[in-house]
Amino acid sequence: MQINLKPVINFGKMPIANAFLVPEQFKDEYFYEMILGYDPVSKAIGLVNKVPAEKMFHENYAFFSSTSKGMQTHFRNTAKKLLPYADKAIVVEMGSNDGIMLEAWKDLGVRAIGVEPSKNVADVSRSRGHEVINEFMNNKTADEILSRGNVSLVFAANVSCHIEGLEDYLKSVVKMIGRDGVFVFEDPCFIDIVEKTSYDQIYDEHVWYFTVSFINKALEPLGYHVFDCEYIEVHGGELRMYVGHKDTYPAKASVALWLAKEENLEQKLEILGINVKKSKIKLLEILNNIKKEGKTICGFAATSKATTVFNYCGIGPDLIPFVTDTTPQKQGKYYPGVHIPVVSQDIFEAGKTNPSKKIDYAFLGAWNHFKEIEKYQSWYRESGGHWITHVPEPKII
Repeated sequence: MQINLKPVINFGKMPIANAFLVPEQFKDEYFYEMILGYDPVSKAIGLVNKVPAEKMFHENYAFFSSTSKGMQTHFRNTAKKLLPYADKAIVVEMGSNDGIMLEAWKDLGVRAIGVEPSKNVADVSRSRGHEVINEFMNNKTADEILSRGNVSLVFAANVSCHIEGLEDYLKSVVKMIGRDGVFVFEDPCFIDIVEKTSYDQIYDEHVWYFTVSFINKALEPLGYHVFDCEYIEVHGGELRMYVGHKDTYPAKASVALWLAKEENLEQKLEILGINVKKSKIKLLEILNNIKKEGKTICGFAATSKATTVFNYCGIGPDLIPFVTDTTPQKQGKYYPGVHIPVVSQDIFEAGKTNPSKKIDYAFLGAWNHFKEIEKYQSWYRESGGHWITHVPEPKII
C-alpha cells in the first residue's frame, strides 16, 4: 500500500519523547521536525518524519507498564474479556514490556509469548517467568512463534501505532492467526485526539494515528478486516479494534458506526490544528500568571506525552522547575529538549505531612490517569492544592 503523507500540522523541533537524559548528554541530544501528515487516498494520518526505531526502543527504555496500578487492572480485565479467543492455543502479545499482560494470562492458565524489542524491560518480564522473544515483530519472529505452536490470538496495546512498516507488520500478524485466529489491538485514535485536543498523544513513538478507515485499507489486500471495535477509557481514551478474516468474521454494527464518525477527516485535521494553537496560548497564560503570583508549581508524572507539550509550548524550568515521578529510571534525569529536572514523587508528597512544603499547583503529565491519581493523592486538593491540565482545554482544577 502506497502512503503519501502531506504535511498538515507542524509542531517544530522535537526530541525523542522518552529519552530522559543527564547533563553530559545534552550536547548530543537528537531532534527532528515533528509534522503530522495526511494521505487522502489511504486515509493514513501519521508523522511525516520518522525517528529510527533503535533510537526509541533499546536497552535503556524508560517506560515500565507495571508501575501503574490502573494498567494492571486494565490488562487483567482485558485478558478475561479476550479469553474466548484464546481457544486453548498460544496467545502472542506484541510489545509485552515488563510482562504486565503476560502475568494476567499466566494467572488464567493460558500460554502466552511476549515479543519485546527493548532488552531491559524484556529481561524484567523474563525474571517473572514469562516466555519472551527480545526482537522486533517481523516475518522471522512470526516463524519462530509458529514453530512453538498454533496461535489463536495476537494482542497489542499501544504498539501497532509505533510500527513504521505497517504493511509488513500486518502480514506477520495474519500469518500467525491464519483464517480462524483474531488480532486485537488498542491504540490512541485520531477521532479522540480531535475531540479532546489531546495533541500530546502525538510524538515520535506514535508513527500512526489510527482510523478504522485506514486499517481496513491496509488489510483489504490480505483478505482481512476490522470486524468489531469499541472505545475504551484507558490512557484517556483509545480505540480497540478486532481483526479477522473476512470469510470467518463478518463485520458488526459497531464498525459502521465508527466509520461514520470518520467522515471529513481533512476538516477534522484543520480543526485540530486551530485548537492546538489555542491550547498553547491558554496554557502559557496560566503558567505565566502562576509565576507572576509567586506561587509554587511542579509537574506530576514524567510522561512521554508531556515532552510534546513542553517542547511545543516552550515550557522549561523557568515555568515548571521540576517534575515528580515514581519511576527510579527517570529520577535524577532531565526532560528531553527542555531539560526540566525529574525528581522523586516524595518531594511532592512531602506536602501531605508538612504544609510548608506543599506545592500550590501541579501540571498533570498523566492527565489520562487522573481518576487513579485523584484516588491516591486525594489529600492534595483537600489541602488546597490545584491540578493543571491541558485536556480538553487548559484549566486549573
